Amino acid sequence: MKSLPSRFRISSRTIRQTLGAAGVIISLLFVGMQIRESNIQARAAAYRAIGISTAEFHRGFNARTNRLETESEYPEAVKRWTLEDWETVERIATADLRMLEMIQLQVEQGLLPSDAVARLGYNWGPILSNPAFACMWPELRTQVGSSVRKLIEDSTPAADHAPCQVDLQALRDETILGRKKDTTGAR
Repeated sequence: MKSLPSRFRISSRTIRQTLGAAGVIISLLFVGMQIRESNIQARAAAYRAIGISTAEFHRGFNARTNRLETESEYPEAVKRWTLEDWETVERIATADLRMLEMIQLQVEQGLLPSDAVARLGYNWGPILSNPAFACMWPELRTQVGSSVRKLIEDSTPAADHAPCQVDLQALRDETILGRKKDTTGAR
């Protein structure tokens, strides 16, 4: 009967190969942990940047912009808005849409999780039921990408879309050019 050590004799080549394979596995585990840590840091940086940008954006609001945002929910109020009021609210909406688009892009690229829009406060609910936004949307929708356009349009069932009760082009013409819209049909 052979002794135990001679029965399980392992060549030095086998030992080197085994140690080499173990080294490769340990290296891959280390690289995987580094990638994971890098992804966590990238997500944290993205959240931080969006949070800071959102806070700075809202810090720039004043009593008038706050009031316009409140009035945007009331159809009778938006009918009384001046062109300056509409332009102010449009700039706010455009900035908000840019932030939403940035978040959505980072979600699509896998940098942020799918619930990032809601986590960061950009889940506006049925936004097209807002009378002011409904009036601006036909122009704003051309300024955003398809994923944001879909997100906005899917947020509000068609039956709940607020009808626009303001002719923004006529208001622009009247304010800028001094022309009133002819409602009689005469030329």
